[in-house]
Amino acid sequence: MPIYKYCALAGNGIKNCGFLMAKDYKSAYNTLIERKCHPLSMREARLSRQKISVEDLLMFFFHIDMQLKCKVRIDKAIESFLDMHHNEVLKASLVTILNSLKNGLSLGAAFETCREIFGWTIVVLLKSAEQTGHLSDIIKNILKFLKLQADWKNKVKRAIAYPAFVALVAISILIFSICLLGPQVLFLLGDIDQRETPPMTQFVLYLLPPLAEAAGYFFGALLLGLLLGLLSKRGRILILNILLKIPKIGPIALKISLWQFCQILHIALNAKLNFMEAMQLSITSMAFESVKTELIKTKNLIADGYSIGESFAKTKFMTHEMLSAIFMGEESGDLSASFSSMSHTQYEEILLDLKMLGRQLSVGLAIFTGFVLLLIVSGLLFPIYSYVEVAGA
Repeated sequence: MPIYKYCALAGNGIKNCGFLMAKDYKSAYNTLIERKCHPLSMREARLSRQKISVEDLLMFFFHIDMQLKCKVRIDKAIESFLDMHHNEVLKASLVTILNSLKNGLSLGAAFETCREIFGWTIVVLLKSAEQTGHLSDIIKNILKFLKLQADWKNKVKRAIAYPAFVALVAISILIFSICLLGPQVLFLLGDIDQRETPPMTQFVLYLLPPLAEAAGYFFGALLLGLLLGLLSKRGRILILNILLKIPKIGPIALKISLWQFCQILHIALNAKLNFMEAMQLSITSMAFESVKTELIKTKNLIADGYSIGESFAKTKFMTHEMLSAIFMGEESGDLSASFSSMSHTQYEEILLDLKMLGRQLSVGLAIFTGFVLLLIVSGLLFPIYSYVEVAGA
C-alpha cells in the first residue's frame, strides 16, 4: 500500500506533518479530512526501500519490550518510538497502527493493517498474545527471533562480502593491466607473426577479451533474469527452488528454513496456541515452496489422526536427530522445548556451515588471485621484460 507524506492544519490551527498509508491519493486526502485536518501538501513518499530491515524491527521491539517492563501502555510506547526513529516506512506504519488502536481495533488487528511491513508471522503472534494475555513474553520471543535472524544474515554477508570484494579487485587489476600494458606489448612485438607470439600472451591479448565479453553478457542476462523473476510470485518460487539445488549454498538455505520453522513453532507453542495453529503459522512463514509442501503434508497427516512423530517421519527434510527430538517431546508432553532444542541445533549448524563456506571461498579466491597474477606476469610483463633485455644487449 502506498505511503503518503503530508502537511496539514489541525482544527486548532497548528501545522502537523506526518505519514499515512492509503490505497490512493484520494483515500489519503479523505483520511485527513476525517481527522478534521486541512491538507496543505501531500505527496507519495518516494522511498529508497519499501521494506523495514531486521535491524529496524529489532530496534522497535526492543523499545516496546523496555516500555512494557516499565508498565507503559502499548500505544504510549509506540508513540514514544515515533519521536526517536527516522525510517519513513516504519513511522508511517506505526502512525497507521496508532490510528487503528484509537479507532477501537485490537493490537493484532491494528498490526494486521500493516502486515506487508511487519510480516504475517509477527501479526499472528501478537494476535495470540491478546488471546492468552502473554504480550510481554511474546515480545521477548519475537525479539529473540529477530536477533538470531539478524545475526545469521550478518554472518552470511561477512562470509561472502570479503571474497567478492577481493575477486572484484583482482578482476579490475587484470582488466586495467590488459588495457594499459596490452597496447605496449603489441607495439613491442611489432611485425612478429601472431603465431610466433608466446602462448600466454596470445591468450591474454586475443582470447581473454572476447571470453570476458561473453561472460559479461552471460552474467548480465542472468542478473536481468533474476530481477525479472523476483517481480512475480511464480518467478520467486522458481528462483528459490533452484537455490536449494545449488551445492554448498542449497543445504545452508534449507537449514535456515528449518531453523525458522522450528523457532516460530516454539514461539507459537509458548504463546499457548494449539499445535495445529502453531503449525499453520510456521508453514505460512516458509519461503521455499518445496519445504512448505512437505510440511503441509505433515500437517494433513496429523489432522488425519497420525501422531506428530509419525507424521514428521514421513517428511524428507527431517534429519534423524530432529525426529528423535520430536518423538521425545511428544512423549514428554513438552514439544515447545523440543522445537527450541532443534532450533538451537540448526542455528549452530548454520553458523558452522557459513564458517566453512567462508574458508572454502578464501581458498578458491587465493587460487583465482594466483591465476590472475600468472596471466599478468607471464602474458604481459614477461614479453616487456624480454624485449628490454634484448634491446639492452
